[in-house]
Amino acid sequence: MEELNEKSDCEDDVARGYYTRSKRRKLSSGECVDRERPSTSHYCFHISEARKRKNPIMFVPTEVLQNIFKHISYNELGMRVRQVNRRFKVVAEDRLNLVFKKIEATLDALINAVEISLGYTRDNMEISCITKLLNMLEILKLQYTIIIATIWRYVYNGYYKTCKSSMYAGLIIDTFDAFIWKFKVCPNLLYGPAILNAYSLPPEVSGIILMTKQFCVHFDKINEERLPDSLVLSGCKILDILNCSRFADKRLHFERQHGSTYQAKYSFFFKNSWFMAVPIISAKRVELSQKQRLMHMRLRRIVLAHNDMNLQQEQFCRENLIRPRSPTTIKAPGSNVYTGFGDVEDIFYYYGVMNEAAYAQRFGSDDDMDEDGFEDAVDLDQDENQHIELIAVNSNDDVLYSFSHLGFKVDVNVDCPLAYAPLIYLKNLPLRDTRKLMNHTAYHGDTRIGLNFECYGANYLRLPVKYNYKFWARR
Repeated sequence: MEELNEKSDCEDDVARGYYTRSKRRKLSSGECVDRERPSTSHYCFHISEARKRKNPIMFVPTEVLQNIFKHISYNELGMRVRQVNRRFKVVAEDRLNLVFKKIEATLDALINAVEISLGYTRDNMEISCITKLLNMLEILKLQYTIIIATIWRYVYNGYYKTCKSSMYAGLIIDTFDAFIWKFKVCPNLLYGPAILNAYSLPPEVSGIILMTKQFCVHFDKINEERLPDSLVLSGCKILDILNCSRFADKRLHFERQHGSTYQAKYSFFFKNSWFMAVPIISAKRVELSQKQRLMHMRLRRIVLAHNDMNLQQEQFCRENLIRPRSPTTIKAPGSNVYTGFGDVEDIFYYYGVMNEAAYAQRFGSDDDMDEDGFEDAVDLDQDENQHIELIAVNSNDDVLYSFSHLGFKVDVNVDCPLAYAPLIYLKNLPLRDTRKLMNHTAYHGDTRIGLNFECYGANYLRLPVKYNYKFWARR
């Protein structure tokens, strides 16, 4: 505020008083003001502060900033731009989350378009190319569902309030984007290698398969395990992972809702798989959150391997039906086995999956096969061998094959608040119940999950057949 004490400072018709802002008197060219200039360091500091406050990019509207970020790769958004400041973090994460969520709709649209085009195609080679593209889309869709089952409670949760994170794996989104661009513009770059080698995959697909495993493990360890209430928020994450098993036999015993409580029982059977838990002597102590994370990782690996091997067999059978008069023989999937093992405290886990070819090679009857795989002729004299009773191998009378070699069943019992129910159940909730969940800030009740594993193939190795895993989290 500057007080006006001289008549020359104001006009005649203006009364004396105070202006609402300071006013500097204009100086003539001859006048000079003897002022004390600030030091050089102090002057430069004020200039830098002024420039910092007046950074033009910080005053750009959000819509313009979003358009600028469209020209930056998603990996750069997730690794660098997101860490510049708070505003860049919000805008970059919003774009990453939105783009990754749209990938599901894009994959579904492409799968429908390819399936329709197969109905109008008659050329054998063209059918082969289209089926290869369809196979790749189905593989990517299974990888996408696994990622969603891992992150949806902390990224795309629209059912209850919880700690929010983001889909920061921009490299996965870039790889999806590169695959979709090639699919629309130059699909020959995708199905070309698969035509030469029946089960080879382009680098985009194989890269997404590898990054899916790495990212899910990283998200569990870095984002979820460090949260103080992750044991409650991720209680039914086990069911979300198991529901991604497309080829497992699933049975729903019951599923009910009592007020704000969710109760259910499921059974899953994984064919040509095994899961064994052997007690060992160990003095290591593991925290509950780490036990939960390792169980999630274990089930996720089984589901991924089971989906991969059974999907490959299904695609082979489908191509045989679509191309019954193919001039070249369609190559069947080769022998493939996945195994995993590790110990947690006093339990040693051994699990794995094998495909149909590996199962036939391991457990098939090869006593009457020669080196080339052809059956040797057996000629028995009926007069001398009338008293011999031949038991058909792999039949019900064969004691060795009276039990299944592979395959395990897991029964899941759930009792938790409605907010922590699996994603499939929450998607089908009425709008009224969804609004109630969104308005609540606290959820009362315990989260109890019990997993009962049964692997009868462990009988052959004299190992325990059953294993019970109990999860009990209290807020």
